Amino acid sequence: MTIEEYKKQSIDRINKQAVVAGAFTNCFDKRAQSERQRTSERKRRLRALVRSNITEIDVLAQYFMISVNTIKKIAYSSGYHISNGRVVESVMR
Repeated sequence: MTIEEYKKQSIDRINKQAVVAGAFTNCFDKRAQSERQRTSERKRRLRALVRSNITEIDVLAQYFMISVNTIKKIAYSSGYHISNGRVVESVMR
């Protein structure tokens, strides 16, 4: 066994122990939490914009500086529907 192989095995063993101990889970939790916060903030801002009669998908995507597909996902998850390139309130709501 060469020194490089020994170092690699040692690092792998330490990383496995850290994963089992939960040392790396906190960073994933923080990332997931920030994603949820960002999504809920976007939904809140989207509802406010739709109430103020700004409903075109392209305009909303530019406002949020995200892609049209992402704004569509946010609109659908907020309970809106897309019709003719505009966000419309669902009849079911």
